[in-house]
Amino acid sequence: MIPHAAALAALLAASLGAVGPAIAQQRPRAGELPAPAELSVPSLRDMMITTPTPSGVPNAPEEKKAPEPPVDPNADLAYGAFQRGHYIAAMAEARKRVEGRRLDPAAMTLIGKLYADGLGVGRNEAEAARWFERAAALGDREAMFALGLARLQGVGGEKDPKEAADWFAKAGEIGQSEALYNLGVMRLQGENGRPDFKGAAEAFKAASEAGQADAQYAYAALLKEGSGVDKNVEESVLWLGRAAAQDQIAALVEYGIARFNGSGVEKDEADAARLFERAAERGNAIAQNRLARLYAYGRGVGRDPARAAAWHRLARAQGLSDAWLEGFVQTLSEADRAKADELSKRWEARLGPLPAAEAALAGSGSPAPKP
Repeated sequence: MIPHAAALAALLAASLGAVGPAIAQQRPRAGELPAPAELSVPSLRDMMITTPTPSGVPNAPEEKKAPEPPVDPNADLAYGAFQRGHYIAAMAEARKRVEGRRLDPAAMTLIGKLYADGLGVGRNEAEAARWFERAAALGDREAMFALGLARLQGVGGEKDPKEAADWFAKAGEIGQSEALYNLGVMRLQGENGRPDFKGAAEAFKAASEAGQADAQYAYAALLKEGSGVDKNVEESVLWLGRAAAQDQIAALVEYGIARFNGSGVEKDEADAARLFERAAERGNAIAQNRLARLYAYGRGVGRDPARAAAWHRLARAQGLSDAWLEGFVQTLSEADRAKADELSKRWEARLGPLPAAEAALAGSGSPAPKP
């Protein structure tokens, strides 16, 4: 169950000053079928949305390449080099575009990005902020978004949450959906601990309509509780489904619960199992636990004690214990135990390192910005 909106705001606020994440997890009771997940609140740094950085090695020398076809003179050489990981070349091309008094906000934003991340040049956050400021003044929405992050975190200048919110709002007005999401988070946190649910709902809705998955999940939470917006369970589930379609982990878990119970949407245990499996395969402990119970009961999937035990072991390894499943595992035959061992080892190898606790236990996460 998505937690009460007031709890979302309170736990978010508490997480801002914490060294680690604030996590509360509801443990399933013996014999209980998939139940709503409790709140998991990552820290501000872990949750702030940022633009992705292309893969590549900072300050790496240019690789020798085979001759390439003639270059289109209208092509964006700077961003092309950036996307290929040729950061030194990207900086050189971007600087050509801003020589003298030429005004090229996209090139200015790229220069800021390279300085901010130390790609092809030494990291210099103050210099990055100066370039972002120049580009933002010329209307570049990505620069506005970057400035919002910088002011929120006090990177390259003084920390100024109010200015950060202003930059997020300006970027959102011209279509930067991640900025709208972050603006919603800041409004949910509120000033002096007083959440602005209406303002948060407006920002989350705008970002949701632009297709931003985390905002869709957050907006669903407010719709479910009727906080800042008229309560509408059916619409809440609709937005959960849209976020789940984009593999938003918490939405996969919550929408799976809704499908299993038929809450605000047609009941479909098989679809619920598929949703739990998608989240479980991404390392979510709650989904792994729910899927284990479905295999144990044979609900939505064929009964498979070995798979139930294997998923339970993966969830338990991430800190989610379940007394009922522990007892269930004790009843397995030697053959099923051996199969469970094989499956859990295979899945562990495929999943890689265990995810951070925030991602592993996300199920009804409070919306929060991510740096």
